[in-house]
This record gives sequence, C-alpha cells and structure tokens, in this order.
Amino acid sequence: MGGLVGPWNNWVDRATGEVHESYTMLTISADGHPLMGRMHKPDPKLPADQQDKRSVISIEFGDADRWLEGRVNEAQELLRVPALELFDAGPA
Repeated sequence: MGGLVGPWNNWVDRATGEVHESYTMLTISADGHPLMGRMHKPDPKLPADQQDKRSVISIEFGDADRWLEGRVNEAQELLRVPALELFDAGPA
C-alpha cells in the first residue's frame, strides 16, 4: 500500500486568523471482504445484511498521479478495498 485517499484543505479561523489544515479519509463498503468485513463491532439490533462494513481506501504510490490529476473514470477505478494479499494481519 502507499497512501490513503481523501480530500484536504487549508482554512482560516475568522476569529483568530490562524490557518488550519483539515483532512478526511474516504471509505468504501467492505462487505464480503475476508478481513476488512470483520473490522467493526456488529450491531445486534441489525441483521447481517444491514451492517455496512467500511474500509479506508488506499492506493499505491505509483497511482498518486492518476488519483490527483487523472480523469474521473481513472480515479474511480482506484476506489476499491485493498486485496487481501496486501494485508499482514492475523489473530491477536
């Protein structure tokens, strides 16, 4: 993996004039993913098919230009849960 996908922005606090940076991470449904689909505590009030599991979207460093400067359809191709083989995970 390379980096996480998400927008960022600088903004100025009108009261103080201080400049702040804001970041967020985009997520995508991880339902059905063998690892990321297990990451959130289940809600016992909802059936399994109504418990949306989310994963942050990561991209390889080599895809950064496609994400930042590519066409919309090129960026959309990057919006996926990372392949299981990219994770180094096991029971705790």
